[in-house]
Amino acid sequence: MLVDQSTPQAKDSEIPEEVAMLRRQLERTQAAFISTLMEKNFLQRAMADLNFHHNAHDGIVFTDGQNRVVYANPYFLKMMNISDPAEILGKQLPSYMWSNEADPVHLFADVRKDGFVRERELALYDSKNQAAFAACSSVASKDEEGKVISTEIMLCNITTKRKIQIELMDKTQALERANEFCRHCLDQLTDLAQRKVSHTEFLTVLESMEKELSKAAFL
Repeated sequence: MLVDQSTPQAKDSEIPEEVAMLRRQLERTQAAFISTLMEKNFLQRAMADLNFHHNAHDGIVFTDGQNRVVYANPYFLKMMNISDPAEILGKQLPSYMWSNEADPVHLFADVRKDGFVRERELALYDSKNQAAFAACSSVASKDEEGKVISTEIMLCNITTKRKIQIELMDKTQALERANEFCRHCLDQLTDLAQRKVSHTEFLTVLESMEKELSKAAFL
């Protein structure tokens, strides 16, 4: 009686093919897992960056390749007195912001040319025409061909600092005027003493000085 041995041999030949198929499936599963893990890590970093920008104590704005606003954080909106982000999203930064209309032109031109701008002081106005001063730093993101696809703009609010500087300058000028006036008075009194003027004339000059002092801006 003849024994048919074709069936075991067929099964033996199918085993390596099945192993190879399982190996390919495992490789695809591993690749999918790694891709999912990388995507998860990317999203976590993106969320961390978004949270940082959202809670930052500086104004942060992202613009696209056409300089249109795609994101503005709460601090920027507050600094510019903008109640609704929809007022600026999808549009270029409002013209009322700039005290010098050439500033945005130079800002975007320089960041495209150099890739960044660092701590450039800008005099700005909010939506209520109130002055605001900011130190602006910007950086461009480019594609593989070197084309700018977005710009991140960070505005550090230095309005309080600038107001203090202006107050100090005003006070310094007032003190300089006071110092000059006091020197003038001293010279005049010295001259009166040397000339030995009468008591009445001396009092007349002192009264005149007092009137001038009362008019002085530093009093």
